[in-house]
Amino acid sequence: MKLVVWLVLLFVVAVVAAITLGANDGLASFYWRGWRLDLSLNFFILGLLGAFIGLSTSVRLTRWLIGLPARARAWRTERRERALQSAQRQALLESFAARYTRAVKAARRAQDLAQDLADRHGRAETQAINHLLAAAAMHRLQDRAGRDEQARLAQVCLEGALATPDGGDVHARAPSAAEGLTLLRAEWALDDHDAVGALAHLSDLPPGAARRIQAQRLRLQAHQLAHQPAEALKAVRQLAKHQVFQPDAARSLIRSLAMGVLDTARDAERLQRLWMELEREDRQDMAVLSHAVRRAAALGDAVWARRVLRLAWESASALEPDQRRLLAQSVWRVVKGIEPEWLGAVETVAATHRREAMVLALAAAVYAERQLWGKAQPLLEETVRGDLPVEVRRDAWCRLAQLALNKDDAQRAHHCFRQAAELA
Repeated sequence: MKLVVWLVLLFVVAVVAAITLGANDGLASFYWRGWRLDLSLNFFILGLLGAFIGLSTSVRLTRWLIGLPARARAWRTERRERALQSAQRQALLESFAARYTRAVKAARRAQDLAQDLADRHGRAETQAINHLLAAAAMHRLQDRAGRDEQARLAQVCLEGALATPDGGDVHARAPSAAEGLTLLRAEWALDDHDAVGALAHLSDLPPGAARRIQAQRLRLQAHQLAHQPAEALKAVRQLAKHQVFQPDAARSLIRSLAMGVLDTARDAERLQRLWMELEREDRQDMAVLSHAVRRAAALGDAVWARRVLRLAWESASALEPDQRRLLAQSVWRVVKGIEPEWLGAVETVAATHRREAMVLALAAAVYAERQLWGKAQPLLEETVRGDLPVEVRRDAWCRLAQLALNKDDAQRAHHCFRQAAELA
């Protein structure tokens, strides 16, 4: 199709030239001193056109020859850049394929190729990337010395890029690159089980970067590794606000960390202070409350534990059966020396939930503690037959033995004590 169009245009030009130039009898005369040169106007026009074409071609050829060294340099630069990009891609692909030794070699080759880059700003940024690629591969090879050295060189390159004037886009990208390097260092420190080093790197992040999800994840892992549940709990709350975890997973993690915070208490006063520092939602969690009661009992502060439990017991009927069971078991742990005002509250809940074995076991223990043996005996006998924790049934057998001793029934007491011993 193109050939046909060109042929048509050629015929049109030929026809126009024949019509225009065929009847042209004009002359072009040139005078120089005593000489005169006469040319036909057609020849003059053709000669002028040929001279213009020749001059234009000569100028373009000259310019092309002059620019040949620059184009050669540009070609060599482009070839080096392509080789550099190929080496970087190979380093990435080898890392993805878990061929870390090859990845290190490719990254080093990229470092050598980047030395010849003409752009100083781009060279510094590219070298930083190459050092990071090598450091990431060395980390997988557990070459900590080489990894740290490559990370240091990457930091030097980034600092050089910032120090260079007129960096343009490189200056805009350098902070992000530095933050990325810091996050990588923190992640590497966690892999090395160095919680202190990871936290030190994370503390170097600017406020904006420190609030990012990845930084919060690393901070959570570092605090967990350093056995700092209070700080880890703060990080989990931040991540939960960003919906990083599923609700159930977040609740379970917060619960376990809240228990860890309570475990750090070494005296009753510290336990009470830590309990009040927890969120209200955590204090209403039956599992956390039960753990706090166990810690208080271990520290010998049953009075404070019952005071905390009294607030939760007021809404015991509104709880789910499993939660009510856990709450009743928590009260049972500190039932010794229980105050008289507990009697009515426990009796009310026990009358409402007569099919819940743990609630009845608690009522039996409260009756026995208040010396109401007439009410306690049938509930204690039901407790020892129920599907309850061993410690609860053992305590019920011991209370039945005490009741038998009060009645001077030594044989019955001996039987109850033997049953309790068999549960040990």
